Amino acid sequence: MSQAIVAVEPPLSPFARALEDAGYRVIALDEEALSVADAIVVQGMDNHFLGMEDPLTRAPVINADGRTPAEVVGEVNRRALIQA
Repeated sequence: MSQAIVAVEPPLSPFARALEDAGYRVIALDEEALSVADAIVVQGMDNHFLGMEDPLTRAPVINADGRTPAEVVGEVNRRALIQA
């Protein structure tokens, strides 16, 4: 089984470390990451994530705002496995 890829916004380094410790491959969130990520972790969302009205990814987008790194890892575990 290949290692799942999680794209994380750069300011969320504690979350990136927790995801790496959980066995995920973590990459920086950019436009290219949208096409390869199995899940995306952001620090907050609005109605037009990344300024786009049409989603460019099928990966679940997880809002880390108000959550601990462990909570986000648990959410990625649940949502990334559902997408697989």
